[in-house]
Amino acid sequence: MKPLKTLRKSSAIRRFAAFLITQYVKLIWLTSRWEFLGQEHANAHWQQNKPMIGCFWHGRLLMMFKGWFGPHKLHMLNSSHADGEILARATKNFGFGSVSGSSTRGGKQAFLAIVKILRQGDSIGITPDGPRGPRYQVSPGIIRMARLGNAAILPGSYSSTRGIFMKSWDRFFLPLPFGKGVFMYGPMIDVANSQKSDEELRQDLEDILKELTTKADLHCGREPL
Repeated sequence: MKPLKTLRKSSAIRRFAAFLITQYVKLIWLTSRWEFLGQEHANAHWQQNKPMIGCFWHGRLLMMFKGWFGPHKLHMLNSSHADGEILARATKNFGFGSVSGSSTRGGKQAFLAIVKILRQGDSIGITPDGPRGPRYQVSPGIIRMARLGNAAILPGSYSSTRGIFMKSWDRFFLPLPFGKGVFMYGPMIDVANSQKSDEELRQDLEDILKELTTKADLHCGREPL
């Protein structure tokens, strides 16, 4: 493990890792057939030119670089440790912005930066169970961000007929080439105009994300986790 930690401290290695991630996403995108379902949930929101928060599980992160379809610039929240820097570099390779921070490091600064971005009219992408879990549990901070930033939340997930689940805390899904994949979205959670409590909205988001992921897996003939 020590040699691995040493490599991760190298800026050159992190840049190369981000390059590999970028190229792999492009490979999967080009060699697979993709279907988009549920985009209509966001259409009315886009027509009002409002920003939103795109949410997806940490374990379904990889292909969501290709899953964003909104007119606003997207900024991804990445953790501030070495692995987060790799993801931040990959994020920028796809033309997105990046915000660094987590619940354990730089969380307050990241929270304020996200609210500022939303108020300026750009959108945010977040894995609400990241960066360390628990898996499939939404952090309550996402609802506070949406309320202060006057933004709705767009849940999303994806799956593919070809892929493997990693033995990580998030059971990260790694799609393989030459499959048939699907992106699924919505329904929207309009935090600003909802009469529900933050906890009720948090639970709604968690339930929708679980349901979307299950439906995406079943759509691809895959047994849901």
